[in-house]
Amino acid sequence: MASNREMEKKIKALADYLRVNPDKITPSKGTLYSFRAFYYGPNRAYLVLTEIEANVAARRAIMNRLWVIALESVFNYFDIGCYPADALEKLSHDDIRKINAGLETLFEKTCGIEILAEKMLSLGNRANILADYDQKESTHGDYLIYRLF
Repeated sequence: MASNREMEKKIKALADYLRVNPDKITPSKGTLYSFRAFYYGPNRAYLVLTEIEANVAARRAIMNRLWVIALESVFNYFDIGCYPADALEKLSHDDIRKINAGLETLFEKTCGIEILAEKMLSLGNRANILADYDQKESTHGDYLIYRLF
């Protein structure tokens, strides 16, 4: 977990990036991929990470989102006009966790999750993995900023 000083630096970096007062930025109570998110207002959330933290978060996100990666890959490969989010309306979170666990086992027994993560990151997919809102990675000072929603 980041120190208070590091949290303050991240809040300042995000506030500068958004061109708002740091008082308007609120850290999350919990974590996402082991890192705190930051809120600006009720409808915007961001991850503010160092390069190393972004790589760690992306690897953890890949593990948690194998079901999304698999669906997107199949839909893209066969040019099917569906999106993984469509599944969220029809499946429970428990179903998705079970599917993800099965895919994790499948990858571990074949190529290994680490090889998948390394390949995805080497192809420049970090922003696609971490920035749910717009799939963009923005640099501000020493930090990378990803909009979650």
